[in-house]
Amino acid sequence: MKQQSIDEMYMSRCIQIATNGLGTTYPNPFVGSVIVHNNKIIGEGFTSEYGGPHAEVNAINSVKNPELLKESTLYVTLEPCSHHGKTPPCADLIIKKEIPRVVIGTLDP
Repeated sequence: MKQQSIDEMYMSRCIQIATNGLGTTYPNPFVGSVIVHNNKIIGEGFTSEYGGPHAEVNAINSVKNPELLKESTLYVTLEPCSHHGKTPPCADLIIKKEIPRVVIGTLDP
């Protein structure tokens, strides 16, 4: 399978997961995230209710073996935040966990 097709498949799963937050995240968008290691999903998450953890944080926290994060790809429907708000920046956590590849569905305006 071509890389683009693989990325599209996992992004599609992110979109499915995102809908779990529909109606609870306002004023934040509802976002989905998956973490993939060796073509296997090892973590999933969606944005919690307003003020709670974002999709990337929930996906990272769902991974049973955090050491695998250093060899994984994080997929997320919206570019990880890089600012302090009600929660710390998701981008900082991704860097801290040394996740080498991030695929986003859209840029955060």
